[in-house]
Amino acid sequence: MLRSQQLRRVNFQGDGLRLGMDWTREDLAKPQILVDSVYGSSHPGSFHLDMVGRAVSKGVIAHGGKPAQYFVTDICDGIAQSHDGMNFSLLSREMICSMVEIHAMASPYDALVLLSSCDKAVPAHLMAMARINLPAIHVPGGAQVTGPEFYSSDLLWALGDRWVKGEVSDEEFLAAAEKSCPSCGACQFMGTASTMQAMAEALGLALPGTAMLPTTLNDLQRLAQEAGRKVLELLERNIRPRDILTREAFENAIMVHAAIGGSSNATLHLPAIAHEAGVELDAFAFDRIQREIPVMANVKTAGKYPTEYFWYAGGIPYIMELLKDRLHLDCLTVTGKTVGENLEELARSGYYEKVREHLKGRGVDWRDVIPGWERPVFVGGDIAVLTGNLAPEGAVVKARAVAPEMMRHVGRAVPFDSEEAALEAILARRIRVGDVIVIRYEGPKGSGMPEMFHTTEALMAVPEYAVGCAVVTDGRYSGATRGPAIGHVSPEAVDGGPIALVEEGDLIAIDIPARRLDIVGIAGERKSPAEVERVLAERRARFVPPALDLRGALGIYRRLATSPMKGATIG
Repeated sequence: MLRSQQLRRVNFQGDGLRLGMDWTREDLAKPQILVDSVYGSSHPGSFHLDMVGRAVSKGVIAHGGKPAQYFVTDICDGIAQSHDGMNFSLLSREMICSMVEIHAMASPYDALVLLSSCDKAVPAHLMAMARINLPAIHVPGGAQVTGPEFYSSDLLWALGDRWVKGEVSDEEFLAAAEKSCPSCGACQFMGTASTMQAMAEALGLALPGTAMLPTTLNDLQRLAQEAGRKVLELLERNIRPRDILTREAFENAIMVHAAIGGSSNATLHLPAIAHEAGVELDAFAFDRIQREIPVMANVKTAGKYPTEYFWYAGGIPYIMELLKDRLHLDCLTVTGKTVGENLEELARSGYYEKVREHLKGRGVDWRDVIPGWERPVFVGGDIAVLTGNLAPEGAVVKARAVAPEMMRHVGRAVPFDSEEAALEAILARRIRVGDVIVIRYEGPKGSGMPEMFHTTEALMAVPEYAVGCAVVTDGRYSGATRGPAIGHVSPEAVDGGPIALVEEGDLIAIDIPARRLDIVGIAGERKSPAEVERVLAERRARFVPPALDLRGALGIYRRLATSPMKGATIG
């Protein structure tokens, strides 16, 4: 018996309450499907999801189910950037996940379809699917279409700093802002939003070809209806998320992540999803699995083309086709078929020829967007996990975004106890070429682990800084971050990690090929590892952690958050 029908036999008030809405007597006996989205007037990635949710509902109704639309909107990392609002970003992942759990478990739903587009909402929904473990499908909200000359909103940071200085007029700035987001959907670069849509598809939790689908195409509505139909099939066959989320499925996703040059934030989100599924996974899996897989997608920001063009070139299905010899092809997916069966079906159906027609007349060859093994965009692993006396439990860097001359670097430490202080110093040009900027107390327990896109963009806007300075933090970065930006340093400063003990003038050595991050000198002089450890021990004895405000939602996160290397979850 369906869960909904079991609960009707013990909760007699529920039928009356449903009949007080748009339910009929006949609806009460149908499979009840929760259609939960992050629709809201919060940002372009969520604004259109009410329409997508209605398409899902049509598919559910057409195939004998009764849908119910629920909403918990998300916040936008781009809007939360560069102020204290960003402290709530990673926390929102935990809260959205928990609200979906509450929606699903407090009411008698039999299955769920979750709709989201962006940074924290997609991983929140994938976590919820694993935690609740009712038959479920994720529907990615798709990608914005590209602006003129591939202009996108990430470029507004450097322009905005010039606007504030009076170097750019109001009209110039607003004209750029208007053209940066021409439609709803996730931002047009391979940031965390696009990356996590890709991860939903690579894990097998979303239908093939749905990640980064341009929102202006009616394919989005059609595939949303298909998701509504498919979830009833999953319910009938009793296929649940934990049947799909095996260790091998996560390995598939990490391989896809390498090939698309995905966001470093996936090293937080995939372990968090795995935790909910009962699979052991940490950030080191990225380093291990990705070493032999080159970046094969020439996509912004590190590459040339927007995600819209990536979808036209074949998107995640074609990336998985390129990786076919390495993937676990027998992994189950929400189609009810395996990864291998899905890929064979797409190839037979003429899928690639169909989507690539969109590039005709645009002067772009799909092989330039996804050049594949023959012409890789970057070789050596997209994500590198470093360890050393500055990061005993690990730190993460997006190696692809680092200039060759900065892959190995020794510089003078300039520590700051907040991102705001570091940003001010960069904008005021108080940083010297060669310095390593250390930003601490920005980890999960410190301030909620905000990302620092404005800071890194300010650094990259100064040519001599861009190829001469690095940033090291226990916070995190945007998926669009460029340059030698090392984050997730663990243990974090609040817990007394070595990053809390760094003093100005210490020498910090970064060696990405060797996967090392070390303090190698004190007061500008090289010291032996034993001498450095002795100094750190003296500093540790004097260390007093800062007092934290443990009130409210952020206080809950500060008390309960785990290490970034394990997903920074509160579960």
